Amino acid sequence: MDFTGLIAYPLTPFDSDGGVAHADLRSLLDGLAASDVDAITVLGSSGSFAYLDRTERAEVARTAIDAVGGRRPVAVGISSVGTREVLESAVDAERAGAAGLVLSPVSYVPLTDDEVVAQVHAVCSATDLPICLYNNPGTTQFDYSLDVVAEVAALPQVVAFKDTAPDAATFNARHRALRSLVGGSFSHGVSGDVLMMSGEVAADAWHSGPAALLPTVYARLRSAVVDGEQREIDRVRHVLAPLVDHVAGLRKISGLHLLARACGVAAGDPRPPLLPSPGSELRELGRLLDVLEGEFDDD
Repeated sequence: MDFTGLIAYPLTPFDSDGGVAHADLRSLLDGLAASDVDAITVLGSSGSFAYLDRTERAEVARTAIDAVGGRRPVAVGISSVGTREVLESAVDAERAGAAGLVLSPVSYVPLTDDEVVAQVHAVCSATDLPICLYNNPGTTQFDYSLDVVAEVAALPQVVAFKDTAPDAATFNARHRALRSLVGGSFSHGVSGDVLMMSGEVAADAWHSGPAALLPTVYARLRSAVVDGEQREIDRVRHVLAPLVDHVAGLRKISGLHLLARACGVAAGDPRPPLLPSPGSELRELGRLLDVLEGEFDDD
């Protein structure tokens, strides 16, 4: 797995008792496998990994990989507060048949560069699966420097970096700088749907939670950005960006569950302590989805 193209991060559906709804997960993944996405990652932030125990994570990975059935590569998020738990998740993911792993430097106490490098080395000693590192400083309070990325990119398993930035210009400058430090086969992808909606960031990959619910239109926008088709970029952005902006204004994870409901996808509510987004937001999401779908009805 090379972690390039459009990579969708589906949520983990829950039933009314808070348990993982495996039938709904299977249905969601089956649809994604038949869509225009290039790859799928389960147990990312969108997939509520932080609210699942080891057994539940392993079961989610097995259900997802079985549902996809080899039609798309499936990566598995293995992030956890402790390195021991990270290594356990890596082993479980490999046993489930994962095509790759996604790792962010999660910790109660923010990690140092040396601690992050040591953890990446530990994971590489435990598995031969390709690894995508994830820079999510707003959550982890650790911000990958490009020098640290270049250092661990020398490890054969580390093939990709999921990155973010405050704006498109900053990301693109970071992209050029990283390209000068690592080989051309290393994937530097973007995380942050607002950055994608700028129409100015192609990157090597788009890593997106909403793309798991709106794969066709996300694929359409990414293709236009990669090909430099400005008229198509403007057309898609005009109807997709307002929806993405609205979801971004809702509570993380909870907002995605409400978007799933608006899309007719069975996902339930997020697992407590997270509370669901207000149902009053559903009408606006429905309106924005109607505008989005109406734009492409005749295509």
